[in-house]
Amino acid sequence: MERKPLWRIILDEVRRMEAEVNKMEEEIFKMIKEAEGMRKCITPLYNLYESGDEVILTADLPGANKEEIELVAGEDYFKIEAPCRSPVRKIQEGRYILHVRLPVKIDPETIRARYKEGVLEVVAKKKITGYKIKVE
Repeated sequence: MERKPLWRIILDEVRRMEAEVNKMEEEIFKMIKEAEGMRKCITPLYNLYESGDEVILTADLPGANKEEIELVAGEDYFKIEAPCRSPVRKIQEGRYILHVRLPVKIDPETIRARYKEGVLEVVAKKKITGYKIKVE
């Protein structure tokens, strides 16, 4: 009986673990979708990135009205809620709910937000955490 090389045993175990993680991930996404369906809430598509000294969030909120968008920000998060309406039937079908942790601290007083053509854009300056001091 030929014995498997150690690298093959390790590779087989890694593949088994990867398959198990993928299965768990699918189950989690299924549970999230079921919970969203029961609560009639929708997690919108979004993009979060840093550009220079700014943090920028864009979120797709089609069918929402600018006046009804609730945007709350702290030093390390953005929270967005808005009614979700069908663009075709103009009736409310649930709520958009998005809570995003930021990769860096921001200065909430610098936040600018704009809603155009179904996309909310939020821009904030990064918080300065230290100062360079010249030694004389």
